[in-house]
Amino acid sequence: MIRVHRFILWMSRTSSLSGCMKQEHGCSIIIAEAALELVPRNLRNHQAVRAHAARLGRNPEETFLDRSYHHAAMKADPSLLKHGRPDIVHLSLAAVMSSPLYLNNQIKVYVSTIDSNSIIIGEGIRFPKSYSRFDGLMADLFEKKRIKNRNGTEVLLELKEGETFNQLIDQTVRPRQVLGFSTTGVTSTFEKVVSNALSSNTLSCAFVVGGFPRGHFSRTTTGKFTGLYNISKMGLEAHVVVARLIYECEKILCDE
Repeated sequence: MIRVHRFILWMSRTSSLSGCMKQEHGCSIIIAEAALELVPRNLRNHQAVRAHAARLGRNPEETFLDRSYHHAAMKADPSLLKHGRPDIVHLSLAAVMSSPLYLNNQIKVYVSTIDSNSIIIGEGIRFPKSYSRFDGLMADLFEKKRIKNRNGTEVLLELKEGETFNQLIDQTVRPRQVLGFSTTGVTSTFEKVVSNALSSNTLSCAFVVGGFPRGHFSRTTTGKFTGLYNISKMGLEAHVVVARLIYECEKILCDE
């Protein structure tokens, strides 16, 4: 049984955020190939993994792979270079879910993990700011598959095990445009990309940000993109990309 700090997610009050336009815009952010996963079976018996799990009061199979603690177990496997950074997901979600755009239900948020799970995030949630609470929340989600509100009447977070990025796009998000950001993309700016995307009459667009520490999107992921853009001369961390995307979206979708 997972032992975690008990806490409650609650729905925010958005009535005071009237600066954002009320109509539905079909705009979403997806943290893709996110380095948020439970420790794989072949690493669970490593001393570093077992010691970290014990400190958390969990079994190794209930613990998230984290290079900060599990580097000794991961260093011999070059295939794990994009793995073991759940903090990237936390920082990225905190950036978008503390914004007026999200709190006023003007953007939807999803996570597609590097081991093919999807996390569907509900509207207007006050998200944990501290990483330890985020870790506990994710552990709860991976155990229960759904996190509901206090009354149990609304699903706030849902884990869809085995759902690939392509399935998330085709079956859940279903956008008209899927725009990714990478140093391998066409050179542009945040302002141009977002302005062009949201000027469409359909306004159905998914912005895809990589949730991994190094490397590039896989060909499977880029195969779903309708556009791939390089918006900086230097590589930017995921939460920085998310924050700038939110800013540009708010310039269009919210009153000044």
